[in-house]
Amino acid sequence: MMVFVERSYQVVSLLLFLVPCDHVAQGGPTGQYFLTTPTNTTVNTGQHVRLPCSVGSIVGTCQWTRDGFALGNGRDLAGFSRYLLAGESEDVCDLTIDPVLPLDEGEYQCQVSGGHGVGPIISSPVTLSVNSEPGNPYIVQAREVDMMELQEGEEVELQCESQGGRPPAEIMWWDGDGRRIVSDVTEHVRRMQDRKTFKTVSNLKFRPTRPIMVKCTARNEAFPEAKNSNSFQIKFKGQVELEILKVAEGESFQINCGAPINKDGKYQWFINEKEIVSENTKTLKVEHFVAAYDNSVIKCMGKNKRGDLEMVTTVKLNLDISIKKELKEPLTLPSKSSTKNKHRSKERNTKSKQLNVKKTIFTCTSEEDAAVEPTSVLIKGKLGNTVIAEDDHHQKFNCRLVKSGYNKLNQMAINMKHMFRTFKKMSRGFSRIVTPMDSM
Repeated sequence: MMVFVERSYQVVSLLLFLVPCDHVAQGGPTGQYFLTTPTNTTVNTGQHVRLPCSVGSIVGTCQWTRDGFALGNGRDLAGFSRYLLAGESEDVCDLTIDPVLPLDEGEYQCQVSGGHGVGPIISSPVTLSVNSEPGNPYIVQAREVDMMELQEGEEVELQCESQGGRPPAEIMWWDGDGRRIVSDVTEHVRRMQDRKTFKTVSNLKFRPTRPIMVKCTARNEAFPEAKNSNSFQIKFKGQVELEILKVAEGESFQINCGAPINKDGKYQWFINEKEIVSENTKTLKVEHFVAAYDNSVIKCMGKNKRGDLEMVTTVKLNLDISIKKELKEPLTLPSKSSTKNKHRSKERNTKSKQLNVKKTIFTCTSEEDAAVEPTSVLIKGKLGNTVIAEDDHHQKFNCRLVKSGYNKLNQMAINMKHMFRTFKKMSRGFSRIVTPMDSM
């Protein structure tokens, strides 16, 4: 019977030795013990994290381990510049990391050494998980070139990669108009060498039905804002995408034909399928664009390395009507001779008043009698064949566009100048004839 009691006592002593941090005597804890301990934590890269650890009746010193390796003694943790033991008193041993990086992910424990007959204590291990933003995605085929040429109906396969994400990145494909491409997409995820982050690879297979711009985006749950790859252009051999060029009436501009050609360096230009025979250089100059050529298509062809003609550039000219927006500056009316009667009748007020704005002539008639003739009016709305204008006194005018008015005005001025010169010559000749008659 006595042997049985002795063996039982030995077993109980062994159990108490294995769990010193949880040893509680009747009436309260004995020795040093944990007041707070860390828990499993997940943070994003770049954030600040604090793992709590505080000790009651502390006897020893605090120390943290990561994946079983000690981080060092002392509160500044020399050798780990982003790590610090925070706390104003010795019994607070919180571990702070700022900023958190992917390499900080691991298993952490708070330890307190023993002393004066009191044993050490160790907290339960906890895991610090670090979410990482996916790296910028890129299209593998676009690393060296930004364009691919296919035969119409040919299938193309593209690959997009994003590295360093945790959780793994989700990759999506988009066309140049912002529409998602979901034809035939497969995605593969694997761990990177650091074993903490992931690499995502997405493959896209489809048959383009038209020239198209393609890009891919990458995001994950922790970092929902998508990152964009560079755009990759897909063209059909022998076809050129139509470029829209908006030009204003009267504007001068040039169109470049940048094709890889042979040594003769000659080009052929066409407008609305008609060849411009006199043009064979790389640049086509267009001077004083007129509205009659609105929606015209200009094409450029050059010889490739084999000597065959190849379509290089196709441009559609669209008349830009934005210059016909409401004018912000008043239009100045030509002043009239002060000798004219200011109090005109309604009938005489309907005579035209000419405006000269950007070589455009309008005739304006008043809707009512005006006590004072205005020197300027403000045209309201868009410039067109007919417009409504007001002066400073809110008197209304109806204005009508005079076609080729500026040219007619110039011609009238030239004719008047010639008439004046002719009159002067006639006057001189008349004086030579009249003078001798007066002397008789």
